[in-house]
Amino acid sequence: MLRGKFKNILLCAVAVSGLTIGTQGAFASDSTQKPIQKQSQVKIQANAQGQVLHSFDISRVDRWHSSGPFTLNSTKSVKLKVLTANISWSPVTPYSEVSIVRQGDGKRVTMSIYARDYKEEDFVIEPGTYYLEFLNHTSMPVYMRGSLIEN
Repeated sequence: MLRGKFKNILLCAVAVSGLTIGTQGAFASDSTQKPIQKQSQVKIQANAQGQVLHSFDISRVDRWHSSGPFTLNSTKSVKLKVLTANISWSPVTPYSEVSIVRQGDGKRVTMSIYARDYKEEDFVIEPGTYYLEFLNHTSMPVYMRGSLIEN
């Protein structure tokens, strides 16, 4: 009697493990295909958004910070994307600005960012050599990360 029950339990265990292995194989084959599809979608989206002209990741802006120069050979429609946040917990709400400044004449366009926020803004800038200027108007240092991309 016990021998028959043991035999039935053993057969059930073998059947379940066979199903599990088959299911895992199906999931494994799905998981190897999906990342490839996601990667190609990301590349298509990046190309559709335009070329990154300048990117930045500044761990601390106390008052003022500037980037290195970059040059545009023609008039461009650009999108400035910025994420800003306090470095440490603070009741003070960040108020920051990011400016695109043309070297030589100092012509600038500015985006203001209030609070811990992500913001995008479009600008049209003429040919020339530019740099980004980061201003923090609060008493607490802020973190800023973002990019300037061609529309």
